[in-house]
Amino acid sequence: MGKSQRFPVGFPPAIREIIKEQVGILGNSEAEVVKNIVLIYLTEKGLLKKFEKKDKEGREK
Repeated sequence: MGKSQRFPVGFPPAIREIIKEQVGILGNSEAEVVKNIVLIYLTEKGLLKKFEKKDKEGREK
């Protein structure tokens, strides 16, 4: 995927509680849980396949 980049995000208290409950299930920290939720969402929507296909085509040229 290349270099990682940080994105500052804010969540309301109710969402923070959900994220905290997922620590140990979806990741080992709150940041890892959020990252994994985003990756799961992108995978379910098929957006990662589109990105991988574009990236692969770009490398072949």
